[in-house]
Amino acid sequence: MKRNSSLHLSSYLFIAFFILGAFGISTAVHAWGAEGHNAVGILALRQLQPGARDELGKILGSIDDQAMVEACNWPDTIREKDEWAWSAPLHYINIPHGISSYSEVRDCPQQQCATEAIKKYARELGNRRASQERRRQAFAWLCHVTGDLHQPLHAGFADDRGGNNFEITFAGEATNLHSFWDHSLIETRAGDWQTLVRLLADFPAVAPGSHWTDGMVDDWTNESHALVQRWVYTTADVIGKDYEEQSWEMLQQRITTAASRLAMIVNTVLNPPGEDG
Repeated sequence: MKRNSSLHLSSYLFIAFFILGAFGISTAVHAWGAEGHNAVGILALRQLQPGARDELGKILGSIDDQAMVEACNWPDTIREKDEWAWSAPLHYINIPHGISSYSEVRDCPQQQCATEAIKKYARELGNRRASQERRRQAFAWLCHVTGDLHQPLHAGFADDRGGNNFEITFAGEATNLHSFWDHSLIETRAGDWQTLVRLLADFPAVAPGSHWTDGMVDDWTNESHALVQRWVYTTADVIGKDYEEQSWEMLQQRITTAASRLAMIVNTVLNPPGEDG
């Protein structure tokens, strides 16, 4: 399956940065594979306020890079288990062609999608009456799905399964557009999550917002979907250097943005009462 790009890549990259700025995110700043999810969690950890960090440490049992690696990839490790089959739709949200804005009634009536999952698990993480295990799982889902939502094709179209049916060739190998954004580009440019985190640490920082609200997630969904509609699809069978370079720039932006937004959610729901957000 192929689809024409609506705008030249370089032109839309500028527009995409403008969109991010319009939602309160600096232009200085997928699912992703494990490397991307690790980076989202670790970069978010570095942006947590002391009270939120302490509370998250109690929930997870430890608070370090390894804790983030284990938690943020947990939702992928359980995907093949029968008892978790119901959770597959939580990793993405589909919006119809020609529609620019997410609608819960139309797109996620059963609340089984990435957009509503972020809202649900943020509430569960902040529920101090819930069990430690319930809150641990809530953080794992929150970290993972926040990362997923920022991979543009996880807010794509149902008819090509978020780019999984869009065939391309990259680095001499046949693959699909979804895999290119999920992990192939990261593997080519960084290799492993440790290198990716180091590279992103030098990428212009995105300051986490001061207070998270549910409505922001709808905006984030629209933001990713806008990238899908106007920029992500390429007209070429073979990924060229220009598309690769601009995709790498966008990919870094999306991961660092996801990390800052995850930190904003955690700071909002886990800060002790009275501590400044």
